[in-house]
Amino acid sequence: MSDKDQESNPTVNSSITDSQTSRKKRSPVERAVVWSLITVALIIVILEANARYGYSKTLEKMQNRITLAEKEKGKEFLLIDAREMVKGFPYGDERLTENGKQIQYRWFSLFRTFAIELSTGMDDVVLSLETDVDAFGEDKPPGKNTVTALPQLKLPEKGLTSEYKNLPVLAASQFDSKPADLKGLLSREIVRQAVLISAREGLGLPTRDNSIRGEVTLIENPQTYPLQLYTRIDGTGKVDFEIERPFRDKPAAYWESDTIELARDSLLESLIEQSEVLSRTGFVEALKTAGYNGKAPEWKTESSIPEKTLRQLNEWNFISQYTVIQDVHAAIRTEGESPERLAVLTRAYANLGHLTEIHWSPAHKVFKARSLLYAQRLKARTDNSAWALAHRAYARTFTGLHLGALADIETIKSAQKTNAENQRPLPHWIDLIDAYCSYKPKVLEQAVEQEDLKSLAVYLRSLQIDPISNEKEMVSRTEELLKLEPACCRALDQLCETQSLGTLRNVTEIRQNQIWEPMYERLQAGNLPASVKEPLNQHMEWLFKLKTGLQFRTQIIDLLKNAGVTQHEPSVNGLGQLIQEVYFTQTCRKLEFQTDYLSVSVDHVVSEARPLLKDHPYEAFIESYSSVSKDATDAYQRLLSTFNPHELELISEPLITNSYYKLNRDDYSRFFLAAESNMDPVFQDHLNYQRFVVKQRNYSRNLIGEIAEKLLKISPYVPQTVAMNLDANNNYVENHHAEVMKRYGDDPEILSALGKRFLKNNNDEKAEEIFKRRLDIAPDHTTYISLAELYQRRGDTDKWKETLQKALRVPTSGLQNYQIHNKLAHYHMQRGDFELAKPHAVKAAESYSAWGLECGAQCSEGLGDMDQAEALMKARSMRYAGNAADWYFWCVRTGFGDLEIARQLAERTILENLDPNHYTRAMEAAIIHLIQGSKPEAFNLFLNTFQKHHDAYSGLHAAVLADELGFTRQRDELLNETAELWTKDYATAEIANYFQRMLLNQDSVDWNSKWFESLIVQLPDGSPTNFDYFVGKFLEKRGQDKLGTEYLQLAATSPNTNKYNCILASQDLRSHDKVVNSRRVRELEDGYDEVKVLANQASHLLQTKKQKEAIIKFGKILKLKPELVSILINRAQAYEAMHNYTAAIADYKQAIELDPQYWLPYNNLAFLYAASEQEEFRDGNKSLQNAQLASERLPTQYWVNYAAFAVAYAELKQFDKAIEMQTIALELAPNEAKKIAQRRLRLFNEGEPYRRTTEKE
Repeated sequence: MSDKDQESNPTVNSSITDSQTSRKKRSPVERAVVWSLITVALIIVILEANARYGYSKTLEKMQNRITLAEKEKGKEFLLIDAREMVKGFPYGDERLTENGKQIQYRWFSLFRTFAIELSTGMDDVVLSLETDVDAFGEDKPPGKNTVTALPQLKLPEKGLTSEYKNLPVLAASQFDSKPADLKGLLSREIVRQAVLISAREGLGLPTRDNSIRGEVTLIENPQTYPLQLYTRIDGTGKVDFEIERPFRDKPAAYWESDTIELARDSLLESLIEQSEVLSRTGFVEALKTAGYNGKAPEWKTESSIPEKTLRQLNEWNFISQYTVIQDVHAAIRTEGESPERLAVLTRAYANLGHLTEIHWSPAHKVFKARSLLYAQRLKARTDNSAWALAHRAYARTFTGLHLGALADIETIKSAQKTNAENQRPLPHWIDLIDAYCSYKPKVLEQAVEQEDLKSLAVYLRSLQIDPISNEKEMVSRTEELLKLEPACCRALDQLCETQSLGTLRNVTEIRQNQIWEPMYERLQAGNLPASVKEPLNQHMEWLFKLKTGLQFRTQIIDLLKNAGVTQHEPSVNGLGQLIQEVYFTQTCRKLEFQTDYLSVSVDHVVSEARPLLKDHPYEAFIESYSSVSKDATDAYQRLLSTFNPHELELISEPLITNSYYKLNRDDYSRFFLAAESNMDPVFQDHLNYQRFVVKQRNYSRNLIGEIAEKLLKISPYVPQTVAMNLDANNNYVENHHAEVMKRYGDDPEILSALGKRFLKNNNDEKAEEIFKRRLDIAPDHTTYISLAELYQRRGDTDKWKETLQKALRVPTSGLQNYQIHNKLAHYHMQRGDFELAKPHAVKAAESYSAWGLECGAQCSEGLGDMDQAEALMKARSMRYAGNAADWYFWCVRTGFGDLEIARQLAERTILENLDPNHYTRAMEAAIIHLIQGSKPEAFNLFLNTFQKHHDAYSGLHAAVLADELGFTRQRDELLNETAELWTKDYATAEIANYFQRMLLNQDSVDWNSKWFESLIVQLPDGSPTNFDYFVGKFLEKRGQDKLGTEYLQLAATSPNTNKYNCILASQDLRSHDKVVNSRRVRELEDGYDEVKVLANQASHLLQTKKQKEAIIKFGKILKLKPELVSILINRAQAYEAMHNYTAAIADYKQAIELDPQYWLPYNNLAFLYAASEQEEFRDGNKSLQNAQLASERLPTQYWVNYAAFAVAYAELKQFDKAIEMQTIALELAPNEAKKIAQRRLRLFNEGEPYRRTTEKE
């Protein structure tokens, strides 16, 4: 097929014609008036329909949700949920109120008011809903500049003790921002921290911030209340601030700013600048208005920094940075503010923010915001000095604003040319900041040898290496950092980003415990109250510390978190929370490793973590790893009702992803949208976004491309950005190839990405060149395997094996060598050479991985050693909870082994603790029920899985089982819905459509085995086995027992023994007292192996634009199997690509002669006759005729059927019909084809037909 545009949809009528009626001709004026009136009437009808539909549907959903919130405590109705419920196209407005905000949605109508008004609290919980309300008018909202103190209608339920009467506390804040780049946590914190800086540096007061968990504890029956901050930023960048402080016995104090306008081309930078100005002016006045009293610290033009502070500033652990910050704040409060102290605060807060960005907490954005603001304050205090700009570059670098940092450095360089005397010398580290942001690795490498630069250079070098594409170097640099700073939790966590089993096991089982003692040593040097210092010192003096490890961690976290109010800034309580965050992060890593890599129960880990994570905001997430399905789901429900959507970030990917399986798609969307809305235009947020997207089951390559392009505007030179753009944006490769090779030609990560890009572009020669260069620089398994796969794709088996053998010589701490042995074992087994496979299979099994044990079992079974095969499958199921059913399935398939014990294990693990939201578990449960004859239960599980995951395989299972159970209506619906998934799984959709066609003729069974062989010959391994089973069952139900049994035998004796359908076919045959034949070496029937090899080679040649060579391969296939319609169609497409339309038409017609009922050659002819750039081949009538013939042969239409009608009608100048058909095609088209579909629609709207030369095919 020449166009890759497809999906399924409702049936198109085979004949679409206009009825012609005679009518009296009107004058042009009359026609214009009539059409004008008709147009107005249509607009009114459409508007009224939209208003009634949107209003009624939105109101219904919101009222139902409010009812749910009233019935079930903890199910608060959040504004983020309400916005997702809005239907139609309303316009609206919103405004702040004393206790939250009001939002109106209004649907335009000429005849009545369609309006909904929501009122929310400070936490964005919907409190009320009203309808038919008046629009917000100038006399309605709380007026600006009208009062300075608002009457407190209702005091907050919780507040603070009297100790906070003159200690500014910022708790709830409302941040309503329209610009996309100012919606995230950092933007919110810029404003919040500016207010708190105004208290610290403008009034000399300590502050407390609710964004630093643990700093603020709200109580009932309070004596005083926190500040409330309101920020509004409209779409043009205009900003308004309001600050309110409630009182028990008098009206609330209220202050508002004048409107500020941000620079449209640099919104975030402008927000920082304007907020910093307010921290020295307006916000100070606001706090005085709110009743806070104090005196600004004295300004000193110069001061000294203690050696202890400078030493700790270079220690890459968050405790030392926290201590530095406390000491400097204390020095400012008692001795005065100075450039040197502001500079240390800038760097220490930047360091602290970067070190803690691995935590599932908003605190890192607090610290980064403070760093940026103090840098801006330093700049203002020193008359925009180059020295201050260098510190702002430092702050921007560690915040993730690398391009902004480079702009500051460029300004510094320009200023140096006209540098005045008596300027402070530039910091010695400025060249390292430049080297990191602009990627000058040699500068950093050389700096490691310089004592005064070593600490920063080692840290920055550790950030430049990707843990996946250059694991060996990443581990080396991270270990170098940990040697320098043993208490660097971020470095230890970075080791968990690798995919090396050995590294992950070592970190999560050993080194996570070892890091606590260095952390305690850093704590001893901190500012601790006696209640904490005394037990800490006693612990450090004891020789047997590990025996009290967990117990003491619990004690020290509790002591810090409950230390009471102190003068330290930030608080000791906040430090306790950060230490708890370390343990939470470690626990998440351990749970992820043991469940994802080892597939073992983690109940003991959950139990162990429980006391240490008490009252942590995400403690329910840890509980969700319970092996008891109900407990896990209940924990997620608690999490759903308690999580703060204004704090969640994409670093919490496991929480968001797991919600899809533990809860449902809507709850997953709620978590994801909350995290996405908190993103800022900074490097780490977008890197986390890309990593999050890649980990999802289905993701858009276009989205990855958008993220990559966004990073070019934030951090264009770091290797991660370049690698991402090489992967996702082909234009980047074309435009920057020379630059990339010059700057990054020795960077393994970039070379890996570039090699993969050439592979995607089917440029094997360049890919091979790049991969070989990568191996010369840094040999690794990933590159060897990529190179081997390139040779395999070419059909060069000798080079494939040779390359894998070379990879075995690369040292590894993980399973990479075992995985290569696994590949080689399967290679030999697929050829029936089990003796040659044996040494590799034994090696794979020695890994004791699930796949290694399975490989060993398959080889043993092939050698006839059934006892050994069962022993290995038993070990697999006993060792890995995720494979608990495999032993049972093996016994069912082979008729050998301890079936009863295996069954008990499977039922105990899966059926007794069923998680219906987990795809694999639900499918395994369905298979078990089906094996045991519980068909209704199996059907329900298949159906639920299909509905939840939209997976064609489970949908076809449900349809075939519905057919067997006599559920006719459900069968027909399922076949149609499965066929609609053609874009995702074309082969399964084709089978579903063929089954529907068979059902249309109940009198005879019209099964075309040649069509089926033509379909499966080009499918991946395993797919033919699955389809053999489906066809066998469907044919048996149609009374074709002999033919059905033949297909079931093919499925049962398949070498792909791990396929569910292989197991089911074996069980089905035995249940009917039929002997299962011997296991085959090849999945396809005799004679088709060579066909498959040639077809794969031809496909690769087509991808590399070598159509002539591909056509030769297709010719060889057709000599072997002339009846393969799909090969004829593929050859025709190759001819089309060469513009040899005569040959293409001949092949399409021959395909039709072989199989007149197959839709695809008709559809392709429809495109050819309509869209050929050569006029002699165009024939609109033939195009429409073929489009109709294709449509008639498909009970469920695909999107290309509509597209074929569209191009045919356009060629016939019937553009109204073309637009109608193309609009449907566009709606149904997959994401990757929408641009092409949109271009065609645009052509048709312009009255132009579609020609193949108008777009890149």
